[in-house]
Amino acid sequence: MNEVLEFLLNNPTFYIATMDGDQPRVRPFGAVMKYNDKLYFTTNNTKSVFEQLVANAKVEISTTSSKGEWIRLTGKAVFDSSTEAKSAMLESVPSLKKMYSLDDNIFEVFYLEDAVVTFNSFSSGPKTIRL
Repeated sequence: MNEVLEFLLNNPTFYIATMDGDQPRVRPFGAVMKYNDKLYFTTNNTKSVFEQLVANAKVEISTTSSKGEWIRLTGKAVFDSSTEAKSAMLESVPSLKKMYSLDDNIFEVFYLEDAVVTFNSFSSGPKTIRL
C-alpha cells in the first residue's frame, strides 16, 4: 500500500473513473491519504461523482509518471462519515481546509475496499498487488 500511496503522491494529479448509467466519467483528483491501513480520497456530496459512487461503488484510478510508468487502481468506494477520518484528511491535505470543514455537511471521504493495483511500465511487465 505504501508503494501505491507514494506513486499517487509523487504524481499528484490522478484520474478517477466512475459510471454514470452506461457512460464512463473521468475527472482529476489530487487528495489521497493512508488512514487505518486504507487509501482514502475525498469529494463532496454536491458533485456528480458522489452520486455516481453511491449508485455504483466500483471505481478505477489511474495516473502516470514522467518516467513512463503508470498505475491502475480498482476497488469499491466505501464512504466513511467519521469525524476522525475527515479530520485526518484535512490534516493530511491542508489545502482542503480552504474548501471544506468538519461541519459543512458536504465534505465526504471514502476508501477503497477490495482494492487491486497494477503497476505498468514501458520497460517491464505489469506487477499486480491486492491491497
